[in-house]
Amino acid sequence: MDIQQLVGDVKAFFQSILKKEANVIGVRRRENGWIVHVETIEDSDYQRRRALDDVVGIYEVEVSANFEILGYKRISLRERDEIGKIDDEDI
Repeated sequence: MDIQQLVGDVKAFFQSILKKEANVIGVRRRENGWIVHVETIEDSDYQRRRALDDVVGIYEVEVSANFEILGYKRISLRERDEIGKIDDEDI
């Protein structure tokens, strides 16, 4: 599998499991697989009703060497207009 297919599979996973459009913002090869960072808009009626900025969630997805998605976790939240930073060591 190439990175393009890996990115497509992770985006499809987010669409099917979390019902969210995902933008892959980082991919790093690890000894035993891949770490993928994904950015997605968190659905918040509360934010919209109050005309506040969208909330962006950053997720870390662990993918095995066999390209199976092993798990994911949200690692940060921020408002869309905030500048966020992920340490290079995390990617």
